[in-house]
Amino acid sequence: MRPILSALVALVLAGCGPDFELQSEIRRVRVLAIQAEPAELVVEPDASTLPGPMTFNALAVTPDARPVTVSYALCRFTGNPYDGRCPGENGVPLPGGELSLEDANVQAVLLEALEAANPGGGATLDPEDPALRAALAQGLPLFIGYEATDGSGTPEGTERGVRRVTLRATASPNQNPVVTDILWEGAPLAGSLPVAREVTFTPVLAEGSVEVYETDEGPRAEQVFFSWFATGDGEVKEFRSQEPVEGRPGDPTSAYDTPAVPERVTFWVVARDGRGGVGWLSRTVDVGP
Repeated sequence: MRPILSALVALVLAGCGPDFELQSEIRRVRVLAIQAEPAELVVEPDASTLPGPMTFNALAVTPDARPVTVSYALCRFTGNPYDGRCPGENGVPLPGGELSLEDANVQAVLLEALEAANPGGGATLDPEDPALRAALAQGLPLFIGYEATDGSGTPEGTERGVRRVTLRATASPNQNPVVTDILWEGAPLAGSLPVAREVTFTPVLAEGSVEVYETDEGPRAEQVFFSWFATGDGEVKEFRSQEPVEGRPGDPTSAYDTPAVPERVTFWVVARDGRGGVGWLSRTVDVGP
């Protein structure tokens, strides 16, 4: 490594200090994932009724398991969904975390989305509108802003962000992957773990969680990615892992250095299929006797 680059790296690492937060650590209010159910909002132009609502469920966590409240909004296309104003002045509130196409305010945002997808081409929600049909066949991106808070009013007690979902016409809608277990040494993670030791976890997906979908190049299988999180003083060695599929390499396991002293630890693994599908599982176990 060049001397100047080495010095810069050293300064960055020194500046991080003991309070540097790894992606896998839980030290404050964190939203580890937001699951949409269904995984995508499917509408058929020829259908006589609108699809049912899409609901959102956040994996919002804290180091001490205190309750977290999450609010949602459909971000308008007249502004930047990532500018921090959704939820807020740039969003349509979604009470109960529910997105309904029957809501007039939601329909107004859909018109904005259609205009964004077809600038200057006009936008209507008429099922016979060719522009609408083309947009739905391609998939129309919608942006859901969220705010999670523990009510403390502190920066550590609040997180805001944006989740993208898709509205499209299809006969094969995407489904959320399902994580059924976390294994340690080939058995379900349930008992105590040894102190000061590296252990390896393996996620287990339910049958059918890896779906095959159509692309311009033909059928393709999803490659599910995993993110790993833990409370306590241990360290997640592989924050991300992935399933091997159709010749694409991958290793779903994640190594974890257990704490040097006994404590209770909660683990989370989040599965994402790369197409908007999300699932997760948590386990709380003791480290040490």
